[in-house]
Amino acid sequence: MTASRVTAIITVYNEERYVKRAIDSLLGQTMEDIEVLVIDDGSNDSTPVMLSSIQDSRLRVIRGERMGRAKALKLACEEARGEYIANLDADDMAYPERLARQVAFLDAHPDHAWVGCTEERRDTQRNEHIVRTYPLSDDEIRRQSAKCIPYSHSGITFRRSLIDEGLNYDSSQPYLIDFEFFLRVARHYKVANLPEVLACRYVRNESFFQSRFKTAKQNRRLAWLGLCAVIWFKLPFHYAVFPAARLIYPYLPNVFKRSVRRQQGLVEVDGGQ
Repeated sequence: MTASRVTAIITVYNEERYVKRAIDSLLGQTMEDIEVLVIDDGSNDSTPVMLSSIQDSRLRVIRGERMGRAKALKLACEEARGEYIANLDADDMAYPERLARQVAFLDAHPDHAWVGCTEERRDTQRNEHIVRTYPLSDDEIRRQSAKCIPYSHSGITFRRSLIDEGLNYDSSQPYLIDFEFFLRVARHYKVANLPEVLACRYVRNESFFQSRFKTAKQNRRLAWLGLCAVIWFKLPFHYAVFPAARLIYPYLPNVFKRSVRRQQGLVEVDGGQ
């Protein structure tokens, strides 16, 4: 089978209500030279039926036994046939120009291996509807990595060649799977974010991942990875205070968290209705 320019990957477990929306947003891209690869991670709801109902030659579904998100992401990258790999979470959406704009950027910047974008964020956990702009340049993103995750996982596209070099998601990671992968990529290559809003991320208490996500463990792991960023990217020593502050952040009231995020370089504006 002839390789496409982009393989858009979705890993899904029991998202019967949302996965078709995610797939449709990829099949509706202005860039048509794509394949959409879905790894069904052992769903036991109606997700398999939903997937089998979509008739499009660009869609490829691999159904496996329950393996967990990290292994599913790693498998998706190994199975990808495109020159580029674009991730989209199963309950999120890609806007029509996303892949065309990100491929154009990577084509024009061969020294960059990874590009993200600005995201629309609909967060029922914090009762927020915002547009979040992440740092754009490689230097800014590296500094931001000591403070928080500097991109939207549902808005990233990277080179398939990374997988051939042995850089892939680590199947042993229990959470923060993508950030750990990102840091290893950024040790070797430049990264960037685009200013355009190209993805919509939905954060829901009822999602499988969020319902099992342990905030305290997340922030301890995030603090450790932030410290790795300080060391690996040779950031100023005082940046080590930011990973330590992650241990306090979960206990702040939500009304203060947005202010903290803004002070640390995440630009957020109201997203409207």
